[in-house]
Amino acid sequence: MSPMTQQDIIGAVIVGADVVTRLGLRTLLQVSGKVTILGEADGGREAVAQAGRLAPDVVLLHARTNGSGLVTDLRELTRHAPVLLLADDDTPHGVERALRAGATGYLINGQYGPEELVAAVVATADDQPRLSPAAVQVLIHRLRTVRGGREPGRAPQLSQREAEIVDHLVRGWTNAEIARALGISEKTVKNHVNHIYAKLHTRNRAETVALWFGPNAPRTAG
Repeated sequence: MSPMTQQDIIGAVIVGADVVTRLGLRTLLQVSGKVTILGEADGGREAVAQAGRLAPDVVLLHARTNGSGLVTDLRELTRHAPVLLLADDDTPHGVERALRAGATGYLINGQYGPEELVAAVVATADDQPRLSPAAVQVLIHRLRTVRGGREPGRAPQLSQREAEIVDHLVRGWTNAEIARALGISEKTVKNHVNHIYAKLHTRNRAETVALWFGPNAPRTAG
């Protein structure tokens, strides 16, 4: 997928059981002038069929719970487009489960405004993780727990610098933002990210974030 530019109009499909919620999302996104809604569905096979037929840049999936049905929908939808999940679940288990199932972005319902929603849609369309602050906090807490309890030798080892960069990827930062924060060049960040992908056998940031919080999370050197 080619990176999105500021001039691109993002094509989106909205998925959610509640028609009023879908209407609200449609209105907010269309008013921004950055997103056009290609279609809507209430979930399940209809949603997957629309995503396959319409080839959107992003799918917005609104969900109340992170049950097995949601995981199935996520896995099917991500075969066609990056998915931004809008969910009620703000628990570490819920966030991790969604990321492992393939969600690129995760916003917690009631904790984002119109500007953040549009920014998340733009980021997700460019395959850049975007998480609500509350979701970031639960993942950071989980990250600290996993680091403290992992068994040596169970997963690839990352350098301290690579681990720092993954921590920033979790927050949805761009290469340029990471470079400024760490005082290194954007090219160096890109090289580190590519090395991380190679070590973890991941293809993109979403997969890397999901693996980082999985049961066999990478360990750091030192």
